[in-house]
Amino acid sequence: MSGTNDWNESLCGCLDDYSSCCYGFFYTPCLFGSNAKKINDHNCFVMCCLYSILTSCYLCWIPHLFQRQLLREKYNLKENPSCGDCLTTLCCSPCAICQEAREIKSRKRSVVAYTINSPTVVSQPVSLQEGVHPDIH
Repeated sequence: MSGTNDWNESLCGCLDDYSSCCYGFFYTPCLFGSNAKKINDHNCFVMCCLYSILTSCYLCWIPHLFQRQLLREKYNLKENPSCGDCLTTLCCSPCAICQEAREIKSRKRSVVAYTINSPTVVSQPVSLQEGVHPDIH
């Protein structure tokens, strides 16, 4: 399950985006739920509650591991060779959730920039003759 693309955002780059950093620091389960919604359309509220409940018994890293793997599959991202997804979600979950939120945001920005800068195709309307239907041959 190794991707070919590098991450746009680093694990320790929380201060690159203050809004994601604050959201992730104060409302980690909510940011996890928000990310899950954007990754594969899971219910944000349910994922937030799941993360919160599992945090109380130190198991929140398990659903996070699966969501991180889905994110890597979605964008064909490489796994961190030094610690991998398992250790990242187990030991650095809040930082990883913030990294994932920034990654999603940066990937969406690049798609929007590509869409805005792509050429516009304009075509002339087809004139129809009376009594001739273009769909009927």
